Amino acid sequence: MHYPTLAAPHKLQLAQTAPPNFLQFYASKPLVIDEIQLAPGLVPYLKTRVDDNNEKGQFLLTGSADFMKMHEITESLAGRMVRYNLYPLSNAEIRKKKSNIIDQLFIEGAPELENYASLSEVLDELIRGGYPEIIMHEQSLRDDWFASYIASRIQKDILELKQISLSKLQSIKSLLQLLASYDAQLLNYNTLAKKLQISNKTVAAYIELLEAMYIIKIVPSYHVNASLRVIKSPKIHFLDTGLASHLLRVDKENLFIHKDGNYGNLIENYVYSELLKEASYSVQRVDIYHFRDLRKKEVDFVLESRNGSIIGIEVKAKNSIKKADLKGMLELAKESKDRFFKGIIFYGGDELRPLSIDGFLFYCLPLGVLG
Repeated sequence: MHYPTLAAPHKLQLAQTAPPNFLQFYASKPLVIDEIQLAPGLVPYLKTRVDDNNEKGQFLLTGSADFMKMHEITESLAGRMVRYNLYPLSNAEIRKKKSNIIDQLFIEGAPELENYASLSEVLDELIRGGYPEIIMHEQSLRDDWFASYIASRIQKDILELKQISLSKLQSIKSLLQLLASYDAQLLNYNTLAKKLQISNKTVAAYIELLEAMYIIKIVPSYHVNASLRVIKSPKIHFLDTGLASHLLRVDKENLFIHKDGNYGNLIENYVYSELLKEASYSVQRVDIYHFRDLRKKEVDFVLESRNGSIIGIEVKAKNSIKKADLKGMLELAKESKDRFFKGIIFYGGDELRPLSIDGFLFYCLPLGVLG
């Protein structure tokens, strides 16, 4: 097995200037090519190799960006590859839990809970994030790492991917900082463009690039049916809450004691990040959406399974839940009818609580279930 990384300049040069020679030189199977997004010109030749010999497992392509979202890719590998997203570590992985929260939620009745974290521990995990390199370090060292990470991804990786000017790199960095303050909110390209004094089209292109680099995630709107009037705008979340916390310059004291203005949004992002990561290796395959109608009734997340059944998920940092907190959830349940499997509220309390409202059963789960 050969394992060439295109981060090495001489290997990258060969892959970019002479793709057939690169593949001939590393002729062993299986061949692992790292940072594949740096050499999109390899893809047509990989496709030809696979078409000529459909033996499974010939190539493993890895990278720090989604190379299939790069505009330079003109060939599709559809039907020729299986795709896996590797996110920062989930708290379930860090704690070596045996259960998966996505699979637990889709079990009939109340989820079975393993030992779960306290709210204080959840905030520690939120600020720490899930990048393996720093999960054991103190915050001061994590801050240094995050600063270096941002500089490296923007000043080096984006420059290699897009070959753009330094002024545009600064705009992307400013956008990333701004997106942190809009975490868990509806994505409004016009607002962002005005603040940065660039065009809507440019903002959209930069956001697409940041998503392709696994820094942010765009959460699409859920449409129950064609007749329901819903807000179609997506929401923005960060893949790692440690990075978002760093950009917002918040620490545990800001969040836990002073209830910093970013508290609710970061808690929501924490839940999203953990659901997304656990969904990447759950048995039950799901898509994640958000729901909001024109009357501003909203549900933070909607998990939709392959068979179309859905779970509504609300995130509340407080330790008690009332009917008034579930207006959006009740609307979603009524509109989706038989497709509505159950409703879950992740909240700041410390025990599982069932709630029966208007004939629907909901479960309040401690946020620590995700920790």
